[in-house]
Amino acid sequence: MKKHNFSFDLSSLAPFTDEVGGLLISEAVAKGRTAEVITIQAGVKGTQSLNLLSSTLNVQNGTCGWDPSGSTTYTQRNITTCQYKVNEALCGRDLLDYWQGQFINGGDTVTTLPFESQIADLKVKQIQKYVEDEIWQATTGTTCFNGLQTLISTGTTGVNAVVGASALTSTNALSEVDKVIAALPDSVTDDDDLIVFMSMSAYRSYVVALRAANYFHYSPEQAGREFVTYHPATKIRVMGVPGIPSSSNQIVCGKASYMVLGVNLMDDSEKLDMFYSRDYDEVRVRANFSFGVQIAFPDTFVTNNLA
Repeated sequence: MKKHNFSFDLSSLAPFTDEVGGLLISEAVAKGRTAEVITIQAGVKGTQSLNLLSSTLNVQNGTCGWDPSGSTTYTQRNITTCQYKVNEALCGRDLLDYWQGQFINGGDTVTTLPFESQIADLKVKQIQKYVEDEIWQATTGTTCFNGLQTLISTGTTGVNAVVGASALTSTNALSEVDKVIAALPDSVTDDDDLIVFMSMSAYRSYVVALRAANYFHYSPEQAGREFVTYHPATKIRVMGVPGIPSSSNQIVCGKASYMVLGVNLMDDSEKLDMFYSRDYDEVRVRANFSFGVQIAFPDTFVTNNLA
């Protein structure tokens, strides 16, 4: 007895995306400008708790007896990730009458596209830009979590605010950053992962201020990457991020390790696929991914309290 299979063949066509599809989504979600410097917590699905540990140490005089004092406290803050997807249909036959058609092998049945790797790379960059923007700008009015601009604001209990801050310009940039740094709580001022975040346009003004003050030796090269430099006479980095829009005057400062990007990325469904669908006679692009952000200890963050 013979068994016949009459179902559609939906096998993937593109070895490039098949082999590194998971890596592409990882690069798109977890290797954006902000994502590269903050903490990434994988395996977050829906809403999960960030388990936090804090402690109060009380050193006493060395007398006899047992005098318990101090505390060790476990707290939690919830981080919520939203699910996203990209679905795109590309009909290869549409290219046959154009210059791209000369790169298509075979006849009228087009099962592969020219420049597949370039298409995949472009999608990665576009997803990366979307994730970067949402990390900072998301609000629960449009998605399921608040971005860092909302989380690090006076609307979040405990966040420290600068009083009397002004919009950053090329003439006041150094003093405005000084104000934000001065408002940091003593508990974190000596930590090595403090970063002042601002928009890219504000950062350009900040660099002009550095040059005007003859601080030429404070350069992005010193911090190891573009659009990042150390604030003079400190070990605190100043970083321009595209996720903060140029229309925003907000500057925020805090420990990068206390800023958490929750992702799944442990699920096989989170990959960038390009595959030929025989039933629709088209190449399809599919990406499934999820992410969300949270801050661990709001009382360690500072904002200049500007919109």
